Amino acid sequence: MEKIEQLTALKSECLACRRCQIGGQMIEGRFLGNVFSNMNTAAEYMVVGQNPGRDETERAEPFVGVSGKMFDQLVEEVLGMSRSMFYISNTVRCYTPGNRRPMPEEVGNCREFMDREIAALKPKTIISLGGPAFEQLTGMHGIMKHHGNPKFSPRYGVFVFPLLHPSPINLNDPKKLELFVADLVKLEEFIRRGCVPE
Repeated sequence: MEKIEQLTALKSECLACRRCQIGGQMIEGRFLGNVFSNMNTAAEYMVVGQNPGRDETERAEPFVGVSGKMFDQLVEEVLGMSRSMFYISNTVRCYTPGNRRPMPEEVGNCREFMDREIAALKPKTIISLGGPAFEQLTGMHGIMKHHGNPKFSPRYGVFVFPLLHPSPINLNDPKKLELFVADLVKLEEFIRRGCVPE
């Protein structure tokens, strides 16, 4: 199957998934469906976050809330790259109550989607946003220790470039904003080298 056919079929499976209680929830009388990806199958670079928030579930697209807008703005300002150049996804595809961190069972249930998605997409690199996504992609812990330094993921056979999560909590902190921008500069250099570390 071609890449787009594989990902389209996987998206259908994902949207129908009800393995967890968080799949296809009704909250406050509103249906919050699963969110697969932005389906930008032509992209060479993949961005992976933790899980969709309310904005994302209501619009059925990942990373379109406040954090997503901050990411888009900084990536354009620092890298000169637009959102259209990335395939955007999450380790968990459903909104969690109160936007809490996904439980291990929820992460495990979504693992197959991530495995098959990366296998089909074959990205040149994966940019992880925040600690949970970095941990799921590499098995490593400590985003404050590893951010801005690409790490090879044996599971996926590709380098993961970890960034802090571009949330208002982080980017309204001048020190963390400075780190995030500095890491984007490193990411630009990494991409320029063909996604190979120095």
